[in-house]
Amino acid sequence: MNMERVFVAFARELELDRALAWYFIIIFFVCARFHRAFAMKHARFHRLCGVVHVCALCARAWMPHASARARATAEDGALALSGVALTASAYVDFAKAHARARPNKASGTLHPKATVTGEEMLEHLYYQVVNAAQAGYLHACDTETFARGSFAFRCAMCALVTMPWMFRGYFPTHSFRANYDDGAKDVESMLYRLKKWQYVLYKTVLLHGLNVSMVFASGEQLALVRTPGFRTFWLCLNAAYVLEFFLQTLVKRKYIRQRTMLALNQTLMVISSYAVLPILRAVAIPAATTCFVMCFANRKREMQNVFTAIAVVAAVREMRLALYFH
Repeated sequence: MNMERVFVAFARELELDRALAWYFIIIFFVCARFHRAFAMKHARFHRLCGVVHVCALCARAWMPHASARARATAEDGALALSGVALTASAYVDFAKAHARARPNKASGTLHPKATVTGEEMLEHLYYQVVNAAQAGYLHACDTETFARGSFAFRCAMCALVTMPWMFRGYFPTHSFRANYDDGAKDVESMLYRLKKWQYVLYKTVLLHGLNVSMVFASGEQLALVRTPGFRTFWLCLNAAYVLEFFLQTLVKRKYIRQRTMLALNQTLMVISSYAVLPILRAVAIPAATTCFVMCFANRKREMQNVFTAIAVVAAVREMRLALYFH
């Protein structure tokens, strides 16, 4: 029975990887067909960063999953650095040019007439840094130092990866809700609703919840970052951070149609949602539940919320041990 479950899980991962590979084949051919978008003289450094990041995403999608620690670290480091460089260069090259555009009250670029403002670029840069910080933390968990570290040391590492949230107030904030507050029920509004709840679940479960869970992990759980399921999920997450902006740029340049962009966004959302399933096994239910509740009950106090979740998980574990030995 156990072997049957393993076979089914493996088959599902192969199907997901195949779908993701085909998705990036389409993205690659779109880029190749409209290579003029990368060859213009204006903002050449940003366009070069775009080529590097897209190539890094496509290479990750087509290559076998990394099982070696060094290769996995190199791959994630390349994605993190190229993602941060791409977003930072966008702000440097386009923020002033887009300053005359009407500020967006909402977050997102699904509307064909939306213009990415400098504030949105800064907000996006912040989340790229958060993304890179979690990658570093999860790779640190996959070391002997972390495995043998004390509970206090692990809590300190978790606090370190949560520190960027102490500076969240220094970056612009845009709301997904503002995109559908008018009650519209078209495809665009539906996607924004989905994106809003994807973000909430990402932040509470896959970010804070996963970080807290790793404090209590042991054995093979600490090598989560090298598992096939996580490698696929991490690729989807990095792609989601960038492709919405890139595809909207192609629409603005009239390289692709609005409906094509929406279809590509919907496809990535479906694949990303499916890729999350293996990661949920690594998240402690008390950690995820506490982070989710605290996200609404104690807003904008991420460090407090994370340590509350750590305390709850520790208390639940102690209760289970007491019941077991009773």
